[in-house]
Amino acid sequence: MLRRKRVILLILVLFVCLFIGSCKKEKEANIATPLENNATQRKKPHLFTIRYRPVWTAQAEFAGVYVAQKKGFYQDKGLNVIIQPSGINYPPYENLQQGTSDIGQMSLLTAVKCDAEKGNLVNLAQITQRTSLMLVGKKSRGINSIADFEGKKIGLWKTDDRLLSLIFLQQNKLNLEIVDLNITINLFLKDGIDVMNVMRYNEYHQILQAGIDPEELFTISFADTGLNIADNGLYTTREFYNKHPQECRDFADATMQGWVYAINNQEEAVSTVLEEMHKNHLPANRPHQLWMLKELSNDILTPNNEIGILQESDFEKAKNLLSAENMPFTRQAYKSFFPR
Repeated sequence: MLRRKRVILLILVLFVCLFIGSCKKEKEANIATPLENNATQRKKPHLFTIRYRPVWTAQAEFAGVYVAQKKGFYQDKGLNVIIQPSGINYPPYENLQQGTSDIGQMSLLTAVKCDAEKGNLVNLAQITQRTSLMLVGKKSRGINSIADFEGKKIGLWKTDDRLLSLIFLQQNKLNLEIVDLNITINLFLKDGIDVMNVMRYNEYHQILQAGIDPEELFTISFADTGLNIADNGLYTTREFYNKHPQECRDFADATMQGWVYAINNQEEAVSTVLEEMHKNHLPANRPHQLWMLKELSNDILTPNNEIGILQESDFEKAKNLLSAENMPFTRQAYKSFFPR
């Protein structure tokens, strides 16, 4: 009888131990599951990093990129875009070749000329479909026609963006004293030079903001001449494109999405540009940035041209223009240069 009671007691003890152990495991399971779920929710998808180099310091010229960054268009494509420092000391072509940038922005004429060196540039998207380049002279300095340029002082930028102006001077057989400029209008305002190259969306408006009336100026807009060459485009190297074709296309598509949004929401887009300028400790002028975006909108959305597409006729025109002036130019075919 005593032995039977001991057996029953032992069975009860084992049952209690099993019950307690089961409850403990269930409790641990109930605690672990929410933590695991939270960890899964916090885990972000892997983003592919692209280093993008603008051709100049922060301004509305790159509004599409800033908007795409802020609105999450790049992240939606699985991209982490790093906008690199830019300016006269950071030429995009050299940075691409050195591997310090993955994608850069430059003019079509510059790209076609520089590509003669290695023949490895790829145009991912053509942002602007025409040039904004102009030559501006003061009538008070005796500039009332192209012929009046002869013997005068002309200020040209110390970058490849002077190419089109040099070709214009050669075609018109004009002899001028060339003065190198660091992207400033001060010398022009102070009559240190008679003529200078400007972008309609930028320096031309700065001259007007300085108090000079348009009627006081003689201007030549290259968009209205035979030198109308598409301007800003997105470029990478053949090596980077071959390794990451989808990521390159995604960057281009997200950037152009940013541009479409910026054009349709200009006040908001300029606010985003100003944030970028403040971040880079640059002087910010809202009216000027609005002017810039409005002017660029006209160059991006042009009649009969699909947004972001490099036209074969523009590519061939750039090559022929450089060839006629005995300047180097790419030997790539259109479909190799623009593989979209």
